[in-house]
Amino acid sequence: MTAEFYERLKAERDRAGQPDTDEYDACVRETVEELIKRKTTSSHPGMLLGKIQSGKTRAFLGIMALSFDRGFDVAVVLTKGTKTLGNQTVSRIARDFRPFREDNALQVFDILKIPTLTQWELEQQKLVIVAKKEHNNMRRLIELFTSTHPELRGKRVLIVDDEADFASIRFSKKKGSDEINQGRIANQMDELRRELACPSFLQVTATPYALYLQPDEYEAPTGANLTFEPKRPAFTKIVPVHSAYVGGNHYFGDHDESQPEYYLWHPVNQDELDALKKEDKRRFDIDDVLNTSKVKALRRAVANFVTAGAIRRLHQEALGERPKHYAMIVHVETAKSAHAWQHRVTQAVLDKMKAAIIARQPIADRLIDDAIADLRRSVEAEGLTVPDREALVKEIRNSFEKGAVATEKVNSDNDVEALLDENAELKLRTPYNVFIGGQILDRGITVPNLLGFYYGRSPKKMQQDTVLQHARMYGARPRPDLVVTRLYTTPANHAALKRIHEFDTALRDAFMQGAHDRGVAFILKDVTGRVSPCAPSKVLMSEITPLRPGKAFLPVGFQTKAKSTIIKTIEKIDRLIPAAATNVDRPLKITTDAAIEIVDLVKSTLEDNEVDPFDWKALRGAIEYYSRIAAPERDRGNCWLLAATGRDLARVREGGRFSNAPHTKQQEAIVAGMSDRLPILMLFRQNGSATKGWRDAPFWWPVLFPPLLSAPAVFAESAREEDDTEEKDDEISLGVY
Repeated sequence: MTAEFYERLKAERDRAGQPDTDEYDACVRETVEELIKRKTTSSHPGMLLGKIQSGKTRAFLGIMALSFDRGFDVAVVLTKGTKTLGNQTVSRIARDFRPFREDNALQVFDILKIPTLTQWELEQQKLVIVAKKEHNNMRRLIELFTSTHPELRGKRVLIVDDEADFASIRFSKKKGSDEINQGRIANQMDELRRELACPSFLQVTATPYALYLQPDEYEAPTGANLTFEPKRPAFTKIVPVHSAYVGGNHYFGDHDESQPEYYLWHPVNQDELDALKKEDKRRFDIDDVLNTSKVKALRRAVANFVTAGAIRRLHQEALGERPKHYAMIVHVETAKSAHAWQHRVTQAVLDKMKAAIIARQPIADRLIDDAIADLRRSVEAEGLTVPDREALVKEIRNSFEKGAVATEKVNSDNDVEALLDENAELKLRTPYNVFIGGQILDRGITVPNLLGFYYGRSPKKMQQDTVLQHARMYGARPRPDLVVTRLYTTPANHAALKRIHEFDTALRDAFMQGAHDRGVAFILKDVTGRVSPCAPSKVLMSEITPLRPGKAFLPVGFQTKAKSTIIKTIEKIDRLIPAAATNVDRPLKITTDAAIEIVDLVKSTLEDNEVDPFDWKALRGAIEYYSRIAAPERDRGNCWLLAATGRDLARVREGGRFSNAPHTKQQEAIVAGMSDRLPILMLFRQNGSATKGWRDAPFWWPVLFPPLLSAPAVFAESAREEDDTEEKDDEISLGVY
């Protein structure tokens, strides 16, 4: 029978109370039109770009349904190479396409379980075949089209590469060699496409950097080009983000004390993460978890989670709604050996807290009161109210007494498989659920109603896309849930995550505006001090500084050196800054050399933030790049300068965060009004008074604004020589830039 797949799918979603928006519908229709009219290949695929847990699967299922209406016969869905995610994908497709399966219009198969197909199935039904990106699965898939059912080779086939940056695009480079090779899974995918007469290829991801930023024709960039030119997708469509989506900007954007987002992050001491790696009685006694400073943040995280869940459940009861179940994640290590210890510690915190609350011990009051005080700040910033303390304590006590607070160790496919609900999400069996695990909680696993995320993995050791896939706190989230959500990680991790967010935002903006067609500049200073190109495949996230067009780049959290040490340097800077550039509404054009001289003098007067030191090399490199290389020829060697005096900004804002905006909205407007390609260096002379947290010495605070019309840029302090990278297990291999 003939089925109108897409319209019926939309109707089913309407009946379920989850209708597609007009923007969603447009994304689906436009993507299918592009797939029909464009030839998509391994070098030029179609790209469906979403955000972490933003509805990408929903979007590509709609695309598959409409593709069947438009003449496609087979859809191949490639998933990350884990059993859990593969099964999750099969279940999701089978559930969403159930009406078509019941009408015998379509069948859904796992490549490992597919039977020999009959002639009727091959000719009368649409086929959906799911295969994990694993060597044996890919071999079976190729054999299905080439030997088992060669008649399928002539069908119109849509290949949907889900989590496309995983294994699909992987390059390795042996030490001492310039040759870049593609990985095994990527080769198998290319082989499959070559065997098909009429394939269309759609990559789906929220982390596209290994896809956009890859060697063109597998060749290293030449030294003459400072902009890394990626292989271009044939087209890019953006999955619309719904109004309830919570993402990186909520956690790592610039917020002030009046916004609930300001209170989401809580710092964790690195010593605490070290103590959670393995049991060591010399660090702390597990029986003392409610008192020891060694797990202070974890204890606070657990208390905040239970209290936050109680706040929300009481809110829901007051509104006549059914109280929801909530989740917390402890994600510190990938090693399974560490998870057992972390589980014991977390369970000990809960057990001791339960005993103290039931016995009405003073320590229980302190834990709950501290949690209420913390959560009250964000709740009231949202204009909501915290329930009565007595009611909260009663809810928490009853929850513990009834066994409503549970922990689960999640560190294998089998564990996750057993913990998934009918929607392929982690099952929240009790009102309060704490999951402790590692890599399996990363990509593709949905954790609903997440209120607490205790994160200890170091982003310095990982690529951009890897880290973003850890962001299980992203996704659809009611606003009242968000305001009681907390992220716990070290200041160093938070700074790295913020840089990653900024880089992600810059590239995503470029994709949406079509600016990625100009490429992404990877800037490096060579041994001679010259600004030179660098291949993205050589750069780790810990070594980069993202530069966003039109966005401020500045040091934060620094301190001045002693007044006696810097006063003569400050006077010299005063003399070097032209009066025509000071306290005016229009910047003055100066030479790059003059700007860098001033920056170097400013640097000599300041002490860096030890946790997240500012990259002064990146500041100098950016000035050089934008003014000497990226600028139009007539303006090369120049930049804009704008200075202001008489400023008296506090070092630390109310709430404990460092001040990060010496510039004003009016000065940002000046930047927005500049249409050329020169950078703008702003300098703000601060009084530096001791009452404001400084050392009673005046100083200059530099802020660089990259040109609005420039491409996104990444400054790398150094390039790394890659080791021999034989492809490892598909479970852990990720694309590199």
